[in-house]
Amino acid sequence: MPPGARSAARPEQIRRHNLSVVLRHVHLHGAVSRPDLARSTGLNRSTIGALVRDLVELGMVTQATPTRSRDGAGRPPYLVVPRPESVHVIAVDIDVARVQVAAVGLSGAVVGKIEWRLVGCDRTAVSVADRVAEAAQELTAAAGSVRVGVGVSLPAMIDNPRGIAVYAPNLQWSNEPVGDLLRLRLDDHVVVSNDADLAALAEHRRGVAAGFADLVYVLGRVGVGGGVIIGGELLRGSRGYAGEIGHMSVQANGPVCHCGNRGCLEEYVGEAAILRAARAAGIESPELDVLFDRAGAGDEVAAEVVASIGQWLGRGLSNISHVLNPQAIVAGGHLAEVMRLAEPSLRIGLQRGMVTIGRAPITLLQGRIREASLVGAAELAYERLLAAPDLMPSLVHSSPADSAPGG
Repeated sequence: MPPGARSAARPEQIRRHNLSVVLRHVHLHGAVSRPDLARSTGLNRSTIGALVRDLVELGMVTQATPTRSRDGAGRPPYLVVPRPESVHVIAVDIDVARVQVAAVGLSGAVVGKIEWRLVGCDRTAVSVADRVAEAAQELTAAAGSVRVGVGVSLPAMIDNPRGIAVYAPNLQWSNEPVGDLLRLRLDDHVVVSNDADLAALAEHRRGVAAGFADLVYVLGRVGVGGGVIIGGELLRGSRGYAGEIGHMSVQANGPVCHCGNRGCLEEYVGEAAILRAARAAGIESPELDVLFDRAGAGDEVAAEVVASIGQWLGRGLSNISHVLNPQAIVAGGHLAEVMRLAEPSLRIGLQRGMVTIGRAPITLLQGRIREASLVGAAELAYERLLAAPDLMPSLVHSSPADSAPGG
């Protein structure tokens, strides 16, 4: 085929695309009338009717009639309702201190959850994979529905699509084949991604960032991570390492970071850095929650510490904003608290570092989804089903080797 030429879309490709559009809308937004679904998707009503019938036959949605119409007159339109019990994915969030494994039904409903703290020898990748697989099988048995994938969140640089944790300093993992470890144990399609990327995905699809096509997400969870969405799509880079905001240098002669670089943003706004600043200000035995509570209650010393952290955060975000020109910046984890308590200081840091902010104002948002990385892991696991709902039977019965693994 000549360069730039496109083959004509086949009818089954068009139908699959439209099925995907409808199921994705219902998955993200819940029960919706067929007329509203037609307006939201741009598809005509007859097409919507046929697609809904297909999804009913696949068992993914059902139709219900409201008890009354909105205006109280006439026959109310059918509602298209997702069936959370029809299928589920396993979402896994492996953090520095704990692991969460959840069975998540269609529409995002959590139907079961197991979690535990990471201690001692249980922190090795093999030990964690063993226990995650055990929990996943237990949750799948309890869910009583078809499992259609597994999504894993890690505080690590992830080699996509292979699912290798190349560098997870806070877990002390290096080049761990997490995706393969779980594929072998679960005999299922497994996708692995960075925790901040997945938190960004969750906030973009289900949280405060819905409606923003271009955004930067910064996550504070012991370390500092970042996720970037451009044109509505997660930016991964050539190997999956895009968005490592915590390791941007904001001070050339700053302290040495565990990554070997000097003056990384994480050395100024990471958990350990905040606690160091609190101790230097004379706050004894500080904890993040206590520090934030004191700052919120008007303690001047605590408030000054948080304001200083806010300025450093703004300075770091100004660097990435110059490059990406986002509509919004979303903060999650402990950095959401920094933004809440010290937004004016954060804006000062942002404005001092940017020549364009007056012409391209940036919306600052605090993430609102609890356990956003876990929610994002579920969304990642659902992607294969949502892209091709009519292939569900073959997806369910295919082996992981039948399709390329990864995000």
